Amino acid sequence: MLGYLGVVRSSRLALSFVVFVASACGAEGDGDAGIARDAGRDTGVDAGPRCEPADGLPTPLVCNGHASLCDRLFDDVAYATTHNAMSSDADGWIPPNQGPAMWQQLEDGVRAMMLDTYEDDGETLLCHGICALGSRPFVDALRELRLFMDCHPAEVITLILEAHIDEARTAAAFEAAGLLPYLHAQPLGVPWPTLRSLIESGRRMVVFTESASVSLDWHHHAYTYAWDNDYANETPEDLDCAPNRGTGEESIFVLNHFLTAPVAMRSLAEQVNHDPFFTERVERCVAERRPGAELRDRRLLRDRRPLLGRRRPQRPLTRLRAWRARPGARG
Repeated sequence: MLGYLGVVRSSRLALSFVVFVASACGAEGDGDAGIARDAGRDTGVDAGPRCEPADGLPTPLVCNGHASLCDRLFDDVAYATTHNAMSSDADGWIPPNQGPAMWQQLEDGVRAMMLDTYEDDGETLLCHGICALGSRPFVDALRELRLFMDCHPAEVITLILEAHIDEARTAAAFEAAGLLPYLHAQPLGVPWPTLRSLIESGRRMVVFTESASVSLDWHHHAYTYAWDNDYANETPEDLDCAPNRGTGEESIFVLNHFLTAPVAMRSLAEQVNHDPFFTERVERCVAERRPGAELRDRRLLRDRRPLLGRRRPQRPLTRLRAWRARPGARG
């Protein structure tokens, strides 16, 4: 996984990359009572600028920013992913993984987010281990994602959940946020649909969870469908492309590209979030494992645009983490 950390309030920080990795500490109720309690409270989180829902799909159709991606299968596209997307400096988390808040990450091109869910005093929250150091109601973040999707109807969004709550509580939050009609269900052993199919069906949010206790068809166990490399890296030399979770045979590869020693820091991100180090590592992993998605912990600032400028239109490696590419996928 490559983790992109966003920009901090008034200044931009270099972020680390992670594909499907999230760390968050939030507060939001589980069940109807918890959700109702969270829905009306002022959390102090900047929900980002608002937008007007779009009236239909764009013509001609452009999928995730590239017309050439429309007829690619979901697992044959690279997605920028933020690690612990909810944990941002902009929202005052301590310590933050990202600089900008979730809305700005989406505006900047992130299309996959890793989020950690917890239950605290009856509320379902996004937290990163210790909710006192940063939290946000899960349903609040999901509503923000739905608004972004309504304003951008040709975008496919992926979530990877590190769930410390049960499936019923997770489903209640998605239902309260009005996202159930947006969720894609992927049967095992069946080819993934194209981005065009997901967009035209309206079911263009894909949800993975690290928990194996799943029963809902849209609630996919991440490491049944995907595999990742090691995420516990302290130095640039620790980064590799070897399978960690999953077998390495799954069609989606979550490429982790960030350092934690012992927590995320700008100084660590600056060691790996720059070219040619980042691009060379992606190319090495592509050669070894052909990943399709990259994720960063801290989004690149000044180095970000040169990096993006090198991406190939058919497989854009956006600002956060990139994930997946099954063996033999088109390059």
